[in-house]
Amino acid sequence: MNTIWKRSPRCLQLRFYSSRTATPFSYESPDVKPFQEIPGVTGKFALPYSVGNIFLLRSLGCSTYSFDLRDFVTALHKRYGDIVRFRTTLNKWGVLIFHPDLGKEVLEIQAKNPFRPPVDILKIYNDKEDFSQSLATLNGEEWAKLRKPSQELILRPVAVSAYVGTLSKVAEDFVEKYKHGGKIDDLRPALVNYATESVGMLCFNRRLGCLEDKPVIDINLLEDLFDAIDRDLKGMGFKPYRFFTTPLYRKFKRGADHIHGVCETEIKGALEKLENAKKEGKLEEYLQEPNLMYALLSHPKMTPKSVDRTIMDLFIAGVESTSNTLSFLLFELAKNPDKQENLRNEIISVCGQNDITKERLAKMSYLKACVRETMRIYAPTSPGSYRRFDKDVVVGGYHVPAGTEIAVCLQQMCEDPRFFKSPEIFLPERFVRDDNTLTEEYKNTNPFATLPFGFGPRSCIGQRFAETEIYVLTAKIFQRLEVSLLPGTDPVMEYKYRTFATPKHAVAIMIKPRENKN
Repeated sequence: MNTIWKRSPRCLQLRFYSSRTATPFSYESPDVKPFQEIPGVTGKFALPYSVGNIFLLRSLGCSTYSFDLRDFVTALHKRYGDIVRFRTTLNKWGVLIFHPDLGKEVLEIQAKNPFRPPVDILKIYNDKEDFSQSLATLNGEEWAKLRKPSQELILRPVAVSAYVGTLSKVAEDFVEKYKHGGKIDDLRPALVNYATESVGMLCFNRRLGCLEDKPVIDINLLEDLFDAIDRDLKGMGFKPYRFFTTPLYRKFKRGADHIHGVCETEIKGALEKLENAKKEGKLEEYLQEPNLMYALLSHPKMTPKSVDRTIMDLFIAGVESTSNTLSFLLFELAKNPDKQENLRNEIISVCGQNDITKERLAKMSYLKACVRETMRIYAPTSPGSYRRFDKDVVVGGYHVPAGTEIAVCLQQMCEDPRFFKSPEIFLPERFVRDDNTLTEEYKNTNPFATLPFGFGPRSCIGQRFAETEIYVLTAKIFQRLEVSLLPGTDPVMEYKYRTFATPKHAVAIMIKPRENKN
């Protein structure tokens, strides 16, 4: 019989850790309860080496053959409460957290260089192809050397705001394609082209032509890449592709080779432009526009190889995550015409028919709330944030031994009516501070109840750019267009996790041009 080890994704193993010394546990404290008293599995459900998990899955009504992490974690929460102790793999224990106050306790334990096991198939690919390792495959000081300078240049609000004008031009071209209205049979390919064009401007400082029906990314190969990563994460610990080429590795390599080929070509072209501008004495003029690549190359702690690696990481993750989030957002706004009208009113009141600028974006609180509410309903990653500390700690009044794997289940918190009343309903007003249309029980009152980009040193490095991409395109669309769902469309979006939350099926919408009355 196949075990949970074979059928469950490795995120069940809770292998994302922190490495810095945490607040120590005192055995002398009378107020701290022992680890064994944390609610959770006992008896046959606590048997090691995944044996207990087979019995546990059956008792929870979860399949061992078509394992769904979300269903499993939600079932544990329902049975045991807000803090749950259960077996992970082999003879280890894990703790699941389902309350934002407990999550805050865990996530605020500082970690200098958090350890996260690498994406195995990507690490092996980089080794075999003699590529530099990335933020997704590095740890410790090597990770810090790459992360810190990148973070200084990418996560600063002023650095990203410089790209608003550039992104606005890309978004304008996207909207122009649909100015006469019509139907989009599948949003995702269209939004992959937008995201590719936008991230291309950040990474390579040039328009790639994706909005002129010349996509540089083959979406089928992009799907292969992320499908292979997902299957790898759900696999057993043994990785046969380390020793010989497997069908899974060939699938991954097809996608990775394609993306790397695009990046290498574009990086080479961008470097040639910089060199030519320097030779012609026009470098200062060329750098009037923001140039991330030049900024990275100029950083004293970045090497040419680390710059290449950072640019590739931003490009790959940016295209996938942004296109998916935009698909969910447009679906919800098409489904909820009253919210769409509220958003439209804000855009017109702030911008009229004028361009989108960083100053105008700063005034659009409802736009930002629509994005946050979308990422609450469709949490970008599942189930949440992970930690493992190298000394005993106290969480929720319980002793948690060093080495215990802890998951803060943000996805379940976002769906919990205790923290978000009627969680299935799209209510951007939850995140608007001065909104008086909702009672307090509907509002987001705890910042640790939803953290779509993670928390701490290993939070998403591309967060600010991704948010800005989404804001600019959304504002441009609803400034000029109206969107709606096709008759008969299921109002419940089916989605899956494949590194990021992804629609299961094609998302179709109708577009109608608006009359400009302002």
